[in-house]
Amino acid sequence: MKSAGVSVIALVMMVCACAPAEVEEPRLPVASVRSTQFATPPPPITDAVPTAQQLTKLLAASLDYSVREEDRARLFDGPSEHNVSLARAWGAQPDPQHIEFTTVEPTGPDAVNASGQGHFRNSEPYPVGPIPFVRWDNVWKVSRTFACGFVTAFDSPDACA
Repeated sequence: MKSAGVSVIALVMMVCACAPAEVEEPRLPVASVRSTQFATPPPPITDAVPTAQQLTKLLAASLDYSVREEDRARLFDGPSEHNVSLARAWGAQPDPQHIEFTTVEPTGPDAVNASGQGHFRNSEPYPVGPIPFVRWDNVWKVSRTFACGFVTAFDSPDACA
């Protein structure tokens, strides 16, 4: 009996000694690759006179950094390749206000002014406007002149060069 017990122990030791030791292999870093998601700009506004809601979405998209820069450049009048630096500067506000237009007033055959309310963080709503929009190439756009005046005065004098 004694030899059987010793044999079992010897067998267990041999199996353990022959079994490969569990060695933790160094783990390679794992990279998580995700496609970059950009928000889509609003559809082109081709109505004779845009609605307050359409202009609210247009202005918000022009300021929204989650919309691709090239797409935001198309939201200003003029050739979009001239508006990339404007789109970059225009959307670079650290805490942009939220503007909701409530009225649209035609000011010419291809121009309107929009007015409404602005909201900044937790402040009380305040009146905003008039903000000009123009029809360029039969599509309503944020006025480049207006946006350039704003960014030139506050941030980026070279944005509209």
